[in-house]
Amino acid sequence: MKLNCKRIDFTYTPGEEIFTFPEDTGLPFLFDVEEELTDNPAAMDAVGEMLDEAEKLAEKAKAALKAALADEDSPCHGIVTFFMEFHRDEVDADIAAELFPGTDPAKLSFAEMVDFLRLKRFGSLVDGEDEQQAFILDLSFNPEITDELMVVYFDLNKEIFCITHES
Repeated sequence: MKLNCKRIDFTYTPGEEIFTFPEDTGLPFLFDVEEELTDNPAAMDAVGEMLDEAEKLAEKAKAALKAALADEDSPCHGIVTFFMEFHRDEVDADIAAELFPGTDPAKLSFAEMVDFLRLKRFGSLVDGEDEQQAFILDLSFNPEITDELMVVYFDLNKEIFCITHES
């Protein structure tokens, strides 16, 4: 089947997982979809639509991270703060300099650090809690240096419902 997407010409096999690398798709990030979704044409139409907006969703995710940092009462404040503290204060200075080129990492605010995050992976899955289709964006400072990720989950309405830190 062909993915209904404006940005890439992509064919997939219904019932089989999609997992692709940038060099295979021309996308600047990994792209994956759970096999149970590839069997559902409506779910795959949603994948194509969301994939066309992946960078806009990443910007929305970054705005949510900044909002969580600014709001100490946010349920995500601690998760996002820990992630930023680790990358600015806990890694070696030479690694921090590679993660935040052209800056003095010690002088960066956590909100400024968010701007250095890049979309590493865009995917779609069935959320285990509500059994609904969800979209997952993995954001990383530099996946060649760190395997730590800020992971942001979106629902079909392009609303964020979960932010986690994974490695």
